[in-house]
Amino acid sequence: MWAIRSSSSFIAGKKVRIETVEKPDSVLCLFQNYNFDKTHISKLITKFPSLLLAKPDKTLKPKFEFFRDLGFSSPNLANILSSSPYILKRSLKKHIMPSIDFLRSLLRTNENIIFALRRSPRLLQLAFQKRLVSNVSTLQKHGVPESGILKLIMTQPIALIVNPNRFSENIMVINEMGFNPVKSTFIQAVYIMSQLSKLTWEAKLKAYRSEGWSENEILYAFKIQPICMAISEKKIRKVMCYFVNKMGWKPSVISRNPNILSLSFEKRIHPRCSVMKILMSEGLIDKDLNPAYVLKLTEKDFLKKFVIKNQKKITKIHRVYRNMIEDAGLDNWPKDMCEIQKL
Repeated sequence: MWAIRSSSSFIAGKKVRIETVEKPDSVLCLFQNYNFDKTHISKLITKFPSLLLAKPDKTLKPKFEFFRDLGFSSPNLANILSSSPYILKRSLKKHIMPSIDFLRSLLRTNENIIFALRRSPRLLQLAFQKRLVSNVSTLQKHGVPESGILKLIMTQPIALIVNPNRFSENIMVINEMGFNPVKSTFIQAVYIMSQLSKLTWEAKLKAYRSEGWSENEILYAFKIQPICMAISEKKIRKVMCYFVNKMGWKPSVISRNPNILSLSFEKRIHPRCSVMKILMSEGLIDKDLNPAYVLKLTEKDFLKKFVIKNQKKITKIHRVYRNMIEDAGLDNWPKDMCEIQKL
């Protein structure tokens, strides 16, 4: 049986005594029958070595069957259990089933439950469920619709299992900023603030201030695109420095389009801005062109509007852009003018 000797020696160090290999073999066989691969099994045994002493048919298989009946595929089940083996320590009837019933009361369908648990298996822990109830109640009191709460639980459940006192403070701050609880930006702000400590929040505010943003501009940017506060301080300074010093764009212009800060510098910002800089120097485009318009275009539209259109006037423009794209590790775009002209 795979890995039984290495596993046995490991758990011996954990003071788990194995008298025979019969039970461990049957446990490993059960995992393999449910399509757990070697990596999943190794993670489970490492985190929960006494699992090898479990009674597979009595304590493990019923749990596997319960999750399978719920709709979990073998890969999903293996990923969740190997990352959170504590689930297998819990009683099926006293803990797991009531936890699923609780999640169903919020998420309505098994499909939604599976989606949420793939994002955060910790939703099955009773301690986090108590937090979830409290934080959902807080959102309801502040007028967040059921659709918004459902979306938050499914896509960013970690935001709802933070300390309820801290969560309430965050909601108060978000309200004071003027967020509308019925809009998706409110939910995005809840998630962002739940992930940042006060110290980190202040550090990012300082980074934006140092790059020329006023308090009102920072607030405006956060309200229209909360993700701007998830960007690292290093990237904030790097991208803002490039936009202001290399492209000549005012900080206020970027603050009105904060979503471009989250774009990849190597794969999107630098290659496209290099093309824009060439075109600006030749007077072929307006220097006041909205940077968000240029940077958010699809690759196909950018090539059409800025590379192909100006190829005859500036013969090097295609070569410059192609080289930068290839240096960034992208190779799924036209390599020569014959391919480009087909766009």
